[in-house]
Amino acid sequence: VLSGVIHILSYPAIMVVMIVLGQRHTNDFVWTEFVTDQSGWHDKGVIYSIGLLTAAFTLSSKSPLPIQHLTKMLIFETLQTGFDGVIHMSEEVNDAPRAVPRSMVWGLCVNSVLAFGFAIALLYTMGDFQKALDSPTGYPIIEIFYAQTGSKAASSAMMLPILLSGCYSSFNVLASVSRLTWAFARDEGFPFSSFFAHVSPRYKIPLRSLFLVTTITVLIALINIGSSAAFNAVLSLDTLALYISYLVPVLFMLIKRVRFSSEIRYGPFNLGRYGIPINAFAMAYGTY
Repeated sequence: VLSGVIHILSYPAIMVVMIVLGQRHTNDFVWTEFVTDQSGWHDKGVIYSIGLLTAAFTLSSKSPLPIQHLTKMLIFETLQTGFDGVIHMSEEVNDAPRAVPRSMVWGLCVNSVLAFGFAIALLYTMGDFQKALDSPTGYPIIEIFYAQTGSKAASSAMMLPILLSGCYSSFNVLASVSRLTWAFARDEGFPFSSFFAHVSPRYKIPLRSLFLVTTITVLIALINIGSSAAFNAVLSLDTLALYISYLVPVLFMLIKRVRFSSEIRYGPFNLGRYGIPINAFAMAYGTY
C-alpha cells in the first residue's frame, strides 16, 4: 500500500518538475530521431530488437537504442513491471480465477498509460541524451534529473520516491517467488522438497523458501563486484528465460485448442474464437 501511495503521489510531482524546468527538444528529436552509433551495431533491425529487449523487462542497458527505446530504458530501470507476480500469490487470493487476471490486466493498462505519459515528458525535457548515457552514476535517469534541476539535492529528492518504490517492490517480488518455490517443493518438484515445503507455524509463511530465494539473489548480486558486464549478462538471460517460461503454457494451450478444444475447461475469462490467433501471435512474438 505504501509503495502504491508513493507511486501515485510522486508521479505528478516529478512530471511537473520535468516539464517546468527541463530543456525543450523539438518534435523531430522526439518522434523521428534514431540513434545508431552507440555500440557498433549497424543494422537498424538489430538495434531496434536490442531496444525491445530492454523495454521487455526492468533492465538497464548500454546498448545502442533509438531515442524512443532509450526512454524506455530510463523508465523501466526505475519502475517495476512484474505484472505476473500476483499469479504466484494466487493460493492466498480470494476468488483467484477472477481477481488475479483482473489485477494483471488493470495493473498493466494503468502503468502503460502512466509510462507513456512519462516517456513523452522525458523525451521532450531530457537534455543531452549522450551525457545521460555516459553518466558517471551508471544510471541515466539521475543525470537527466540533475540536468533538469541543476541541483544535486533536487535530483536526489526526485530519485528518492523511485528508489523507495523499487525497494518495496523487491519485497513483493521476494514474497511471490518464495511462494512459487514453496509450491514446487510442496509438489515434490524441487531438490530437498520436504525441507523447503515447510511453513513456519509462527509466521505462517514459507520461511525456508524465502531464505533460499534471498540467498540466491544476494549471491547473484555479488557478481557485479567482479564484473558488471557479467552481471548484466545474467540479467539479460533472465529476460530470455522469462519469455521462454511464458511460451511453454501458451504452446500447450494452442495445441489443446487446435486438437482437443472440447476438452478445455475454461475459467471465468475466455478468448473465444480469437483464442487461436492470439495464442499464435503470442508464440511468434515471444519467440522473436
